Amino acid sequence: MGVKGTSRTGDISEYEVAIHFLKNGYEVFRNMSCTGLVDLVVICPKTKEILLYDVKTTTTYTDKDGVTTIYANTSSEEQRKLSVEIAGLHKDKLYTDPIRIKERFKNENT
Repeated sequence: MGVKGTSRTGDISEYEVAIHFLKNGYEVFRNMSCTGLVDLVVICPKTKEILLYDVKTTTTYTDKDGVTTIYANTSSEEQRKLSVEIAGLHKDKLYTDPIRIKERFKNENT
């Protein structure tokens, strides 16, 4: 059975980001509903800093020159006022940004 629908894909992305933080020793708390400004509340084990994340499923585009761009939707004005950052995983690397994830890199195979 495959993944169906963007909400299911989003659920999987949230779990993957949560697992990433858990594996790195962080405390992670998930939103109990499917709506809200924050998907994950993460506490740094060393500094006890509280981090707020809205997890986005990343999308990639590779151009003819072999440059891949990773995209994720932007945060809302409300989220920015609360210091909620966007978080997304791509190939086991965590990307975070207060407004938008947009990362470019040259593919090694080209």
